[in-house]
Amino acid sequence: MIATRLLQRVETNWEQIARAVMLARNQDPELPHYKNLSDDEIRLRVRDLTTNLARWMANPDEARSAEHFEQLGRRRYLEGMPLHEVLLKLTVLKRAIQTYASDQNYSLTPIEIYDELELLRAMATYFDLVVFRVAKGYEDFAPQDREQARRRTA
Repeated sequence: MIATRLLQRVETNWEQIARAVMLARNQDPELPHYKNLSDDEIRLRVRDLTTNLARWMANPDEARSAEHFEQLGRRRYLEGMPLHEVLLKLTVLKRAIQTYASDQNYSLTPIEIYDELELLRAMATYFDLVVFRVAKGYEDFAPQDREQARRRTA
């Protein structure tokens, strides 16, 4: 099945996808906080998300994914990343994976095109879950942090 082979290529070639994300980060004025991250940090983050994409598609365990990505949202909050940048960076990554996947498939048969569309549909579902859970983790932690800060200054 081409979708499985394509997903394996995405996971194997995550560094190529990371380079596309780093290029977009460097060119996008809406990502000023991400410009402060090292290329190594961006590579680690892309690798985490592409590896989890492959795992999730093999076994869509929403409970495990929910906890993982809510923790990611909490970490981004503690790092001081604005939520809109976190979500935009996820969109940039999603587009980089889609572009990579599309670039890998030339001269496809109708069945292979269908498989690729199924992969892209599943990726959209995955990134919907990621965006929601990251935002939830970020926002769930923000009020606790604000309350603790208020208590320290009182």
